[in-house]
Amino acid sequence: MLVIVVMCLVVVSELGYGATNGGLVEVPFVAALAVLPLLYVLPTTRPLWLRQRYPLLAVQAALTYVPFALFGANWAPSGWLAGLVLLTIPSPASWFVAAILAALEEALWAGVLGLAYQPAGLWAMYALVFDALILFGLARLADLVTAVHEARDELAEAAVTAERVRAADRLRSAIGDRLAEAAGRSAAALKAIAGSPALARQHIEATAVTAREALGEVREVASRYRDAPWPEAAPAEPGEPAAPRLAQVVLVVTLCGLAVLYPLFLAQNDLGVPGGYGPPVIALAVADAVAVVILQLRHSWPSRGVARPRVWPATLLLQAVLTYALVPAAGWHPLVMCGFLAGSALLLIPAMLGWIAFAAVIASVPVLWAAKPVPALTTAFERLGGMLFLTLESAALGLLVFALTRLAQLAVQLENLRGELARQAVAGERLRVARDTHDLLGLGLSAIAMKADLIGKLIGRDDARAGDEIAELARICATARADMRLVAGEARGLPLDAELAAARDVLVSAGIDVRARVNADPPPAAAAVLVPVVREATTNILKHSSASYCVLELAADASLLRLLISNDGSDEADHAPLAAAGRTGDGLRNLAARLEAARGRLATRREDGTFSLVAEIPLA
Repeated sequence: MLVIVVMCLVVVSELGYGATNGGLVEVPFVAALAVLPLLYVLPTTRPLWLRQRYPLLAVQAALTYVPFALFGANWAPSGWLAGLVLLTIPSPASWFVAAILAALEEALWAGVLGLAYQPAGLWAMYALVFDALILFGLARLADLVTAVHEARDELAEAAVTAERVRAADRLRSAIGDRLAEAAGRSAAALKAIAGSPALARQHIEATAVTAREALGEVREVASRYRDAPWPEAAPAEPGEPAAPRLAQVVLVVTLCGLAVLYPLFLAQNDLGVPGGYGPPVIALAVADAVAVVILQLRHSWPSRGVARPRVWPATLLLQAVLTYALVPAAGWHPLVMCGFLAGSALLLIPAMLGWIAFAAVIASVPVLWAAKPVPALTTAFERLGGMLFLTLESAALGLLVFALTRLAQLAVQLENLRGELARQAVAGERLRVARDTHDLLGLGLSAIAMKADLIGKLIGRDDARAGDEIAELARICATARADMRLVAGEARGLPLDAELAAARDVLVSAGIDVRARVNADPPPAAAAVLVPVVREATTNILKHSSASYCVLELAADASLLRLLISNDGSDEADHAPLAAAGRTGDGLRNLAARLEAARGRLATRREDGTFSLVAEIPLA
């Protein structure tokens, strides 16, 4: 929007310039010149430009140079063609072509091709550069901002990937070997139980010891990730970002060009004052222009910082004084610097007051123009055209200064945001690893240890059932190893139906009557949230209750998925650890956090010796 507004202001101001030279006959040509640049700026028509760039550049060239044959030196200069060349032709060839175009247009103005030279040729060159830089600088800045915005998550994704690799290495070294050992011993126990129950018991006892050792490692890893310090900021790329550099170049060229033209106009007296301006006025104009350039650069220099410069009210007031000080002596010429003052006001004065100050500065241009009429403009139409040109050109300059600075600052802010998003993503990944390590690996290893204890009691008393339980133990070991890959981010998807079946088998093997009713097929995202709930509830029933039955219910309607797990044998003494976990422990607190992240909720209730856990997730 900023690019379009500035371009439209420049187009209308150039219509005013044409009015001072020859009337309104140039209006259709000036308007036509802006059509293709505007089509490039608009996102919907940009692809057309990129596919047909060379034919469209040829059309723009015809619109630029044919009017020279029609209007001669009265043709209003335009740099849109050079700007489009810079945007659409690969660099460095684009700069070479743009330089040739600038030389060609200046040659036309200088009379090489038969046109009479005018002092306004200097202004023609500045106008060409100004138009080209408006289109190229602002459009490229906007593209840079868009590119950084679209890539804001790339750094975070890379940081998360690196963190997952580190987590996988730590989990493999701390837990992977022990899980493999537990799986191997359970397989050996299954082979040995028929011929040597004592050897099978040794393998099972060793499995229980290994599982508890791995469980200790799990707690340490979870604690380490949960308590890890806030990630350090990603290292900044060397050098200044591209957006501020581009904004600085455009700003310096625009400022310096106008600062040179201001005293030159006085010296050449192109819109003449009888008797001309003397050396003292010209010397003051040079000093005035240099001072305004320095102040403007201080106010709007795009950099990594976004704060206003110190003592900006004083420097803004000084810039205002310097802008208007020479109007009584030099007439309309100092008004060319009003655009920079308007841009500074918009940048430095906060909120709506800045726009009011901007409007006031721009409004002062036609007022002072009328108070100091230009003798060379003899008709009312010419004077109106000159006033329109100077006023809208000042507004375009002010918005250019504002846009260059703000777009550059926005690009820097987005770069900083990328780094902050990466830090937040790493912190979130560490918290996920801590939760998953506890909720998945911790509960799985607890189940292995408890299953091994049960098998140890069965061997020698009921070897047939012990064999079945050893086979189930091997399956739990395999599940735990798959869970380790899931925690490390190497696998995706948590099978809720398989988890419910495993919970039922584990509870039945512990002598608990399971009443399961599954009447829903939840989406994968919801299933992944409920799997740790099933594991935590199952482990707590085995560890903290004397349950004789357990109810597992999964149901859903059009908007809500509901999981209920309840059991008897729950008294205050049996469930003291669970109650504590609900207040301060990791288990239920982790589950509640998972459900909250899925916009769901977790609720627990104890009544008449029955403990119930309900997890609800909205499906809409």
